[in-house]
Amino acid sequence: MKYTAFIRKWFGRLRFKSKVIAIFLPLLILSLLILGVLSSHLFSRSLIDRTTRNVADESQLILSRTDYILRSAETAANIMVTNINRLYESYPGDQALPLERVRFANLMQSRLSTDLSIFREVDAAVFVGTDGTVYPSYTSGGDEGGIASSGMLERVKGADSYGISHWFDMDKRSYLTPDPAAAVLTLGKMVINIDSGEPLGTLFLMIKEEQLSAFLQSSDPAAPKAYYFIDGQKRVVAAADKSSLLQPVEPGIAAEIGEDGRLPDAASFSYKDNGNLVTVSHYGRMDWELINVVSLKLLTADVRQNVRLTTLVGALCLVFSLFGANILSRMVASPLERLTRAMRQVVSGDLRPVAAARTEDEIGTIAEAFNFMVGRVGELLDEVTEEQNRKREYELALISAQIKPHFLYNTLDTIYVLNELDRNEEARDTTKALADFYRMVLNKGRELIILEKEARITDDYLAIMQIRYPDVFRYEIDIPPELSGTPIPKLSLQPLVENAIYHGLKKKGSKGFIRIQAGIIAGKVIVQVTDNGVGMDGERTAAIMSGSSQEDEARSIGTYSVRQRLSLYFGEEYGLTVRSTAGEGTVVELSLPMLANEKRDEQDVQGDDC
Repeated sequence: MKYTAFIRKWFGRLRFKSKVIAIFLPLLILSLLILGVLSSHLFSRSLIDRTTRNVADESQLILSRTDYILRSAETAANIMVTNINRLYESYPGDQALPLERVRFANLMQSRLSTDLSIFREVDAAVFVGTDGTVYPSYTSGGDEGGIASSGMLERVKGADSYGISHWFDMDKRSYLTPDPAAAVLTLGKMVINIDSGEPLGTLFLMIKEEQLSAFLQSSDPAAPKAYYFIDGQKRVVAAADKSSLLQPVEPGIAAEIGEDGRLPDAASFSYKDNGNLVTVSHYGRMDWELINVVSLKLLTADVRQNVRLTTLVGALCLVFSLFGANILSRMVASPLERLTRAMRQVVSGDLRPVAAARTEDEIGTIAEAFNFMVGRVGELLDEVTEEQNRKREYELALISAQIKPHFLYNTLDTIYVLNELDRNEEARDTTKALADFYRMVLNKGRELIILEKEARITDDYLAIMQIRYPDVFRYEIDIPPELSGTPIPKLSLQPLVENAIYHGLKKKGSKGFIRIQAGIIAGKVIVQVTDNGVGMDGERTAAIMSGSSQEDEARSIGTYSVRQRLSLYFGEEYGLTVRSTAGEGTVVELSLPMLANEKRDEQDVQGDDC
């Protein structure tokens, strides 16, 4: 009580100007500190969260590229096994003769080099015969005799099946490589005689570490990120920094991952370590971990600059307040009330208040600085929101634009078989349809095309599929000329007819029918994809529409993607519906907006075909 009475008495003796200073300065300092701390916290958390998401996306792209390289190597191994069998079958010479052995070695080297020219991800190949003879695809400058004592042949032979490819750890060695100084990842595979089942030898394919580390660079120059792979022994097996190659990873990262890893149920996890943000993503094919390290200091450099700016503005305001105490005593109350209300709005979560600056004094400066900072925060949040929307568009566009690799491979195989059977006209038509399909699909990256072009894309796809499955279905496309210019997201019909073929007609047991037709209903353009396949019950139809079907995951994702893209481009009133009856068939309807009366710029919709 005594202290309270003393403070009241002391405060009552002060002049009004001093009272304003005594009250205003603590409030101003406290408000600026709160604003600085909140701004710093909001900026830092937003930047770290966004960087974590970007790193996760980049990591998935890197893992996809790595998986593509390793799958290509396995595909190359399968093709080479077949070609080596053919070479042994077709070679007429007696390999017991020295000259014939040389000729056979030259043919083998030529065969391996030719196969490698198709799979450029693989740098070298070596075939070791059962008699120990080494046939490299390159001019060997090292000691290939080390293969026998390395134990690699025994490890490949010890696999459970001759059809299994065995991957060896990244390593540097003087044999099985055209460049002993380069680290290589090696794939081993047994080669057996297809007719007799007797082993012919062992095939080794080598992938240089540069193939894997070529895309481990960061795409964000403002916050450079260091990516590298580590194997199960906690060694760096691929990295942009070659000095760390095949060296143990930092103890802190190794301890965080643990002996068995921390990723049984999650694709990645992140944590902070010594001022860095570390993200770990698991790659199951090789049991590797993709590590990303980004400096938090670099990442939050702009945040610290904003904090310094806030501190500077606050200091200036304090100095000006001391010199303008007399004016502040008459004018400070109303501006401070407005500024305080605006700050309270920020504290409560509203980042779009405006503190009116009616004067050019310190309060006006504070209001302007406050408006600038809050406006900047709002702009950054808008940018984040816009970026998320763009990301959603990119993800949906990526899902819609991904033509499964097996479709291309199977079509090329079909063309090959047609040529082998001298069915040249069908091979020609298939090749033309495949070329037209991909030319129309690419379309210079534009996502909206006209219905006529979408029908042509679908027609090319169905023509190819009908050649592959002549006894499964026939089809009919009926698009009225007056509706041919209707805008539609690219690849909206192809996933639906693919679902109809694979999930409806192939299971039917007899030849089915697909019809694509368009019409106008209730002011909307309705495109129907109808099949008389096996159909679905109501529960499966609802699951596919929601994108949650576990039984037909590919079908669910394709249908859900088309529906989402229609809503994204045209609004929630447009989309996709599915009607199906088990044993009778399925009808999928797409609702599209009608063209406006005024002339549409077709170039904006369908792009250039040339």
